[in-house]
Amino acid sequence: MSDTIARRGYHHGDLRAQLIRDGLAVLAETGTLGFSVAKVAARAGVSSGAPYRHFRDREALLAACAATVAHELADRLAESAEAAGDDPVERLAATAGAYALYVAQHRVGLELIYADDFQGSHYHELHEAGRHFIDVMLPLATAAATADTILGVMELLEAHLALAHGYATFQLQGAFGQNRRSPEDLPRLATTAARALITGRSTAAAARG
Repeated sequence: MSDTIARRGYHHGDLRAQLIRDGLAVLAETGTLGFSVAKVAARAGVSSGAPYRHFRDREALLAACAATVAHELADRLAESAEAAGDDPVERLAATAGAYALYVAQHRVGLELIYADDFQGSHYHELHEAGRHFIDVMLPLATAAATADTILGVMELLEAHLALAHGYATFQLQGAFGQNRRSPEDLPRLATTAARALITGRSTAAAARG
């Protein structure tokens, strides 16, 4: 790729955003294991060295992509909760279906957002995005677990997200295909399982109280 092409991107001032968009596309195709700066640069149509003017290394570019994932996921889950109506259980359950579908489509989710490699203070953009994600999900879990303690709410949220991520992973690995499940079934399956999880934990918490 010529430096002229790379400089043209800088002139328009949008190369960083373009690299993140193309980084997300690479992640959707290859997952994190196949992610590289060179692949992103090639997709963006710039020289292999151009991304390093915006990102010091692969991890910095990957962290910027993860921040975008966190924001997109938070928005997607908030929209799914609103569409589910007023019932707190249904609102939280709907986010499992939306989460599973997003991860199946983009091949990334919380495992990227909260990866150990990105815990340093210099990944402040990603940390803020991660907090935004929790700010969306925690009130939904709190409303659905009215009879539970704060610890119980956190455990519910962890179990809920683990369930949703598990359904997406099954889809990506072909497990559902072996059971004649189509990708279109994924949101329904994850939502149904999440509903059972939420109501089961709420019943148990009420009994303890």
